[in-house]
Amino acid sequence: MSLDLESRLALEDDEPTVVAFLADHGGRVFVQVGEPAERWLVLRPAREPGEEYAARLKWTRHPHEPPSVTFTAGVGGPVGVMSAWPQIPGYRAPNDICMPFTAEGYALHVDWKTGPDAWDPTGNTYLRVATQLQDDLDHRYQGRAR
Repeated sequence: MSLDLESRLALEDDEPTVVAFLADHGGRVFVQVGEPAERWLVLRPAREPGEEYAARLKWTRHPHEPPSVTFTAGVGGPVGVMSAWPQIPGYRAPNDICMPFTAEGYALHVDWKTGPDAWDPTGNTYLRVATQLQDDLDHRYQGRAR
């Protein structure tokens, strides 16, 4: 998928903060050459630092729309693998995350497009998504999906 120039530049500008945030939490960011719309975040739950999850974020318009977020079987790995997902309320392994920081959540809940759950394109939205994922792993994590 190709991003427009504004989205590509905004994503690149926001990325160093996300890289630093994840490094502080034992995680990493991976970019696949030729895929400017996609990033893989490797995340670890604080209570189980031996566990590792790869989340693929895929934008259509950054920062104006939320990214698609799904867990994959490793960086660049396939989607739809149950064991690639953490068990967290609102995370519906192996399909989607039904929360107001993902494109999937907004597609299912059109009422979220306005009001308190509306997507806010201001600030570093890439960092906001990464922070939400890490916070969920640190505070709502219930183990690996089976």
